[in-house]
Amino acid sequence: MSAPVLPPQNPASRLRASNRRTALVLAAIAATFFVGVIGSKFMGGQAMGLSVLGIAVLLFLVTAIGRNLSSKR
Repeated sequence: MSAPVLPPQNPASRLRASNRRTALVLAAIAATFFVGVIGSKFMGGQAMGLSVLGIAVLLFLVTAIGRNLSSKR
């Protein structure tokens, strides 16, 4: 089954929506870094903090790439 075909949107509104999604992903990554750094200070382990940050960034990248690939099908 194929997805329903939607009427084409205004190119400016599509660009604005794309910019908002990109901004949200970048803001979420920045927030994750801040929370990870603060959390590692309270937990005491630098290796633990770096591991949490690395996993979070990896998950964000996988999600962003997956969304990009799935939208091209």
